[in-house]
Amino acid sequence: MNFKIALIGNKNVGKSTIFNNLTKTKQSLVLKKYKNLSRDRQTGLFILKKKIIKLIDTASFFPSKKDILKKEIFIQNNLAISESDIIFFIVNAESGLTYSDLEISKKLRKYEKPVFLIINKIDQLKNLDYINDFYKLGFQEIFKISALSKKSLKKFKKNILFVFKNNQSLKNKLKLFQKIFLLKNINFTIKVSVIGKPNAGKSTLINRLIKKNDRIITSKISGTTRNTVLVSTIFKNIKYIFLDTAGIRRKSKINSDLENIFVKKSISAVKNSDLSILVIDVKEKIISNQDINLSNLIYKSRSSMIILLNKWDLLNKQDRIFFKKKFLFRFRFIKNIKFYYISAIFTKNIRNLILKSIKKIYFLQNKKHSSTFLTKILYKAVKNQKPLSRNSYIRTKLKYAHSGGINPPIIIIHGNRVNNLSTSYKKYLNNFFKSSLNLFGIPLTLEFKNSRNPYV
Repeated sequence: MNFKIALIGNKNVGKSTIFNNLTKTKQSLVLKKYKNLSRDRQTGLFILKKKIIKLIDTASFFPSKKDILKKEIFIQNNLAISESDIIFFIVNAESGLTYSDLEISKKLRKYEKPVFLIINKIDQLKNLDYINDFYKLGFQEIFKISALSKKSLKKFKKNILFVFKNNQSLKNKLKLFQKIFLLKNINFTIKVSVIGKPNAGKSTLINRLIKKNDRIITSKISGTTRNTVLVSTIFKNIKYIFLDTAGIRRKSKINSDLENIFVKKSISAVKNSDLSILVIDVKEKIISNQDINLSNLIYKSRSSMIILLNKWDLLNKQDRIFFKKKFLFRFRFIKNIKFYYISAIFTKNIRNLILKSIKKIYFLQNKKHSSTFLTKILYKAVKNQKPLSRNSYIRTKLKYAHSGGINPPIIIIHGNRVNNLSTSYKKYLNNFFKSSLNLFGIPLTLEFKNSRNPYV
């Protein structure tokens, strides 16, 4: 059970700005030039005097008629309202009371839930009569704020607490949620970004992993997901936070500033996650250059990676054999890679399979190894193949190894004249350590340090 507040309103009223201010994040995308950016529900934690509340940001209640996904957006908004305990109905003071506001207020009354009317953008107001018009809506709890300049925001928070204290049923619900939230035995949290080309099946996959088929909007239309959407699930005392990202196309195909912003948000999600899942659409029957580019993006971000070859059910036996060969050849540069052939819609136990794999990789990349153990692996590698130097007359000696960091792991190797080691031998050592430590899809950094000569 969660204590939830849904932010409801028409386009350009400042829902996302209020959401970002209350959750103290930049989770919801806010751009002055563009309207109707939100599609999916965005959730975040709003902490009010040590009380934890779940906040839900929604899309415009009346999306544009041109939006192909307006039915799906309408369903998402209704789910947000039905799940919430309180509704923050946000209106724009600058534009005054509109017909859309009247229609939204009529629909909200049908749910018989406490509604707080929030009149936003009061700092831009010249005519005070515009504010008086909003009282015609008939809501008791009315607050006047400016989310952008944070005007009256502190007073607004105090007033919300005052309302909670006076409303016994809300007070009891909030207390119960705090108890349940604190009793949840969560050992740790793993943040996972899910990336891929448009329409690869990222959102469908996440819906299956969190066991909610309607949590994120899914459709056959390319570019359904715009902003990065954060959703979470708890599995065996571990909290998994999934970052559903916008599909990333090749640079040459990006033809708008808005799409470029979505792509940057997706790249940022990869950099800020513990692990990344690359979803590849096998229906195309080829591994495209963009799939390789996305794997390189994850690799350069020093993020661990799992590759999911999605829509496997759509290939026949012959196509599957051909695709496997193609995949293994194109990704031959990544050693000890973790990959699965799946169907996000039909694969049974997909939740157990993927979540257990994420947990295993997370533990491996955070595991600390003793210097003795790492030095033994180093000696085995040297015994198997002696160091190759760029200058055959100068001998390099590798003495010992120790851990230099975790997540992702770093190993520091000490020796004499390590600067003379060839690039190929360094790669050999990297692969040997990866194989010995079972670092599947986990980036490993080797650092070489020259031992100090006491006789110099």
